[in-house]
Amino acid sequence: MQRIVGAFIFPEVWQAWTEGEAVHAFESLLRFGVNSIFTESETYRDDLIVLAHRLGLRWFGGIACFSDHAHQHRILRDRPEMWPIDETGARRPQMEWYVGLTPTFEDYNASRIGLAERIVRNHDLDGFMFDFIRWPIHWELELRPGMAEPRQCSFDPHTLARFQEETGIRLPESLGEGDQGEQRLAASRAAWILTHHAQAWYDFRCGIITRFCQQAVGALRSARGNELTVGFYALPLPMEPLARIAGQRLSDLAPLVDLIAPMVYHAIVHRRARWVGDILQAFASTCPGKVLPVVQVDSAEGAEAGADWGPPIPVSEWEEVVRITVAQPGIRGLIAFTGTALFRTGRGERLRAVLGPTR
Repeated sequence: MQRIVGAFIFPEVWQAWTEGEAVHAFESLLRFGVNSIFTESETYRDDLIVLAHRLGLRWFGGIACFSDHAHQHRILRDRPEMWPIDETGARRPQMEWYVGLTPTFEDYNASRIGLAERIVRNHDLDGFMFDFIRWPIHWELELRPGMAEPRQCSFDPHTLARFQEETGIRLPESLGEGDQGEQRLAASRAAWILTHHAQAWYDFRCGIITRFCQQAVGALRSARGNELTVGFYALPLPMEPLARIAGQRLSDLAPLVDLIAPMVYHAIVHRRARWVGDILQAFASTCPGKVLPVVQVDSAEGAEAGADWGPPIPVSEWEEVVRITVAQPGIRGLIAFTGTALFRTGRGERLRAVLGPTR
């Protein structure tokens, strides 16, 4: 099984490339040991996919599932009922570029699955990755050391109705007595659930994500069979908090997909390089042979985009992250985040040096 060495490139980058610029970028990535392009977009350029294939690169597409940041949260303006409600009964606030979407609305879910199916039918992709396939959390900020555990959501009426229907648990009628207002009522219902039925709530949330993944992967398999590699991006957490916070229960999800890509962005979450190895050990022991970590190359691009990607990453630290990653047993390879950061002085060359001469 060939090791995957990926470069994640944002669509606004490759969408602007001329053919000559694309050739230069792809050839440079090949010299660095990269053999696969990873990206995430609702539209694709077939000319670049053909070019990548001609040069020996695979192309992995993908979409965001439960986030509409690419459209400036248009869906939340059109359908405010999908805005996540946290355990205080308030709307989840926007953090930097992120809000998130409540994943319990089946019509919306079906529309995302339909989009993914159309993409893989219409474009010669080698693989497809589902992103933001989780309950709302801006983990890059909320999982930093010293932060309180992220608030649970969503306690909106639609989700609470589904919770009761699927679990058989009934919210006490007394919670609705008096003139509390919507926020206080949602908060009282959240407190009751988390006090009396927390595990049922966590199981329900995991079930929502698992069913979506099952339906989505099934649609792509129907469209392209097993020739298409399918996976999803996961939060960099140990298994129990990963299920409790994000609804990603790997024991249920791993059998559905070919790849699971934990986003071990150590600088973004203010961790040392060795933290990457700790997280990858937990993933590899749960789903060996399917783990494809996404590792952070640099921080500068975050600041350029108006986001906090953590402290600077010296080139030597980037090399340390690569060495720790490739040394993990049961790992399929790695994805450099971002691929364009490999063009910064010395970073692509360090990747090549650690990987060795064989692509």
